[in-house]
Amino acid sequence: MFEFRLWLAAFPDPVPEAEARSYWNLKDHPTPHLDGALRRADYVYVGAWGDSHLSDEPQSGRCPAVRIFDWLFYRGTIDSYQAPLLDARLRDELIRIHQPRPGDLPAESTDAETIAAFLTAHLGRYLLPEGEPPATA
Repeated sequence: MFEFRLWLAAFPDPVPEAEARSYWNLKDHPTPHLDGALRRADYVYVGAWGDSHLSDEPQSGRCPAVRIFDWLFYRGTIDSYQAPLLDARLRDELIRIHQPRPGDLPAESTDAETIAAFLTAHLGRYLLPEGEPPATA
């Protein structure tokens, strides 16, 4: 079974649009600015999901981590490619969609207070979803 783990990376500088386009489209193009930003970013673990959480039916089999990833993908690719700026509105949206829903399948998830504290502490930074923080030397 496939399992994906989601971390949020918060960093202070915007990402050039060409690098954001490569990031969101999973292209293997050089992204030196983004690579450096992700090495210096602060991270919080959000949760995990597996194949069973990815359904073709709207909202079927979802979990908080999938919803957060999907919302950041939407915010990072609509209008222009970017790392979304974490302002109060995005923070509130992410806190809201992180809340468990009746149709959610069981999935590993960080508690809402930890997510809210991280987002509040990093207002004004840029946010991207990552599979894991970079290894430290």
